Amino acid sequence: MSELRSVLTRVVLVVAAVSIGCASTGKAVARLEPGMAKQEVLNIMGPPNDRSFRRTDEAWQYQEIAGFGQCKYTTVWISDGRLVGISTRRGASVAGCGLGSEEVDWSQMPAVEKGNY
Repeated sequence: MSELRSVLTRVVLVVAAVSIGCASTGKAVARLEPGMAKQEVLNIMGPPNDRSFRRTDEAWQYQEIAGFGQCKYTTVWISDGRLVGISTRRGASVAGCGLGSEEVDWSQMPAVEKGNY
């Protein structure tokens, strides 16, 4: 019986450790609106797991566990300090969500007409 308890304790600790590496976006994405200022997005989403820049464009990447063995990856696209789009994808969780992160694909950024958010 104590061996089973020891195994269960280890499983819980591993799951907790893996979860710590993945920020929870929860329902925050649903609160975002096109044209929001970058600071508003930061206030709602919290700091991203990773950021990439291209001239005045930014890609903020978030990751979270979305169920047993699944991760959700969200990229928030910002241009000239304003939210212009959101992309999401799901992938398998292998030792947490960090290993499933991908380099930013700038071709996925929504087309932006300056001043028209």
